[in-house]
Amino acid sequence: MIKVDIKNTKKAPRDWSEVFEYREDLGQLKRQLQDVGKFENILVVGNGGSITSFDAIFGALCTEKDAFSVWTMDPIFLKKVKKVYPPGKTVVIAVSKSGNTLGQIEALLAFAPYRVVVITEPGKGCLSEIASKMNWKIINHPPVGGRFSAGTSSTLAGLYLAGVDIDLIQKGLENGYQVLRDDAYTLAKYYFQKENEGYSEVYVTIYDQLLEKFQNLIIQLMHESVCKDEKGQTFYISMGPEAQHHTNQRFMGGKKTVVGTFIKTGEDNGFSITVPEEIKDVSYKGEPLGNFDGFKYKKALEAEYFGTKGDADKNNIPNVTISLDKIDEISVGALIAFWHMVAFYSSILRGVNPFDQPAVENSKNITLDIIKKSLKN
Repeated sequence: MIKVDIKNTKKAPRDWSEVFEYREDLGQLKRQLQDVGKFENILVVGNGGSITSFDAIFGALCTEKDAFSVWTMDPIFLKKVKKVYPPGKTVVIAVSKSGNTLGQIEALLAFAPYRVVVITEPGKGCLSEIASKMNWKIINHPPVGGRFSAGTSSTLAGLYLAGVDIDLIQKGLENGYQVLRDDAYTLAKYYFQKENEGYSEVYVTIYDQLLEKFQNLIIQLMHESVCKDEKGQTFYISMGPEAQHHTNQRFMGGKKTVVGTFIKTGEDNGFSITVPEEIKDVSYKGEPLGNFDGFKYKKALEAEYFGTKGDADKNNIPNVTISLDKIDEISVGALIAFWHMVAFYSSILRGVNPFDQPAVENSKNITLDIIKKSLKN
């Protein structure tokens, strides 16, 4: 399923959370969505944890539907989205646990004429009141924080409407929590030890385009869960092999404060390079291009990974590789569960609360004060 190439030396401690034991009633969720109707497009309006899991899963799996997340009130962006996704063909899913995220409410108002489904805590927050007055369907958001909510209605409702098999996603999450617990603790402890040795940054390179949307989810999990009380590492993520043309310079040539993390997959669809006859005699650094004819693209991508890892090993830069056999609902669910637990154990090891985000709330309050002053002028 998922392999981590650092030695697992200890079992995970008994510290655990009811968050990872929550199980959504998928039958009930599907029944709640029966009367929504069928739409070509799904827009998920939210911020942070309300959209990062959805983006990661849908981006990895794709379906015949077109799904997109809206996370800003940028007027130019909103106009473009409304032009591409018209009301008659689009359902809007508004997600907010508290129902009091101002930016999300502002963005949502641009889609008031659309078919809207709201996922929040009923009877609490501004979003719930708006939904009631607009006669929008309300689905309960369970007491699970946004960044850990991949297995809840807040993520699964949009995925279901987008044509994703949410039963398999749930199975993948549950398998991940059971099977990958010790591996997740091992990686969390590895990061913690390296931080104590002065490695304040973690650079993640993803070598599979389908996993591109995992960037925001991993960063959110590790920053919001761990970075408190002046503890925790900075995570930054790039897509390989493109990252080798810019961020690798920092990784290899900058300060020795970075732990490398590579994420790759082993699935090969058999797609191979075809070299036109007219250029087979062209030489690339002494190698005729004709010799590349029939060479699998997957092998070429793996060569880029091995080149970067080999360079890191040669320069004694600590690094770890996370490998997936293939990308499907089970493995994607398990990968999310894995990073949930890495974030959780990373917090426990540093003695901070994995589930709050005080700095985020402070900035939201300042934003609201600024807007209130503007409304008075």
